[in-house]
Amino acid sequence: MILLLLLIGLLFPFPAVASDTGLVCAIDMGSNSFKLMLGEMKAGGYVQHQFTKNRLGVGDDMSKTGVISPPKLKEIRQTLEKYLAVCESKGIQTRAAVATAAFREAKNQGEVVEIAKSLNLALEIASEERESQLAYLVGTLGTHNFAVIDNGSRTIELVASSARGYQWSIFHLGYRIAFQEFFQPAGTFAEASDRYYQELAPHLLSADFMKNRDGYAGVEMEDVARYLLSQDRVDGVRISLETVSKKVAALKAMSDVEFGEIQVFERELGVGLIVEKGIQSR
Repeated sequence: MILLLLLIGLLFPFPAVASDTGLVCAIDMGSNSFKLMLGEMKAGGYVQHQFTKNRLGVGDDMSKTGVISPPKLKEIRQTLEKYLAVCESKGIQTRAAVATAAFREAKNQGEVVEIAKSLNLALEIASEERESQLAYLVGTLGTHNFAVIDNGSRTIELVASSARGYQWSIFHLGYRIAFQEFFQPAGTFAEASDRYYQELAPHLLSADFMKNRDGYAGVEMEDVARYLLSQDRVDGVRISLETVSKKVAALKAMSDVEFGEIQVFERELGVGLIVEKGIQSR
């Protein structure tokens, strides 16, 4: 997943085209983690007031049988109830939820929809196209002619936008799948990265629409950026291709003992719901 940054070059905020929204409760029901974001579009930028994250592991649960198990459905309900209680305590009436890859693939996704309905929560199980659009909004706040890479736990979205609309590609090589299939069984980073790149290469080479854009951004890569730059705050910074290349070279030079210390993290997608509300209200 660090190799994806070779395509990014830059990680920075863009001038927003969205109107002010007021406070919104956005719930991102990811394949690995659920996140609650209390935020708003204000004065041309995104302002986050509160963030809560809980690991539910829906993707791992669903992958065993193709359905989300009853205990996991119960956990989903309890988590959504807890999140909505926070929204209620803040007096926030605008609420929206988006569910991504694991829910899209689950045979019993309808049961999750019914849970949301019973809680009076507007839930969207995002298609591949829709997930890519939200990733674009997260990375650019709606500015045209940029390209975004969203490295989720199950899928990777490559998406670009221009006056003609969105173009995207999505494939099942997200960070958790990559870790399980390539990095966990490998003896060294070099071995894992070479195998991973062989799988990534056809997808990356076919994404011609990512070329010649005004800028590039990465979604769910905040902790990777911290590692690359050795600093705590990375929002709004630029990362050069040279910096990424040097870090990847250092990783490839690690011994098998050092390689055992790598961890992988994620960042939220649901901010796209808030940005979108601002764009719609223009």
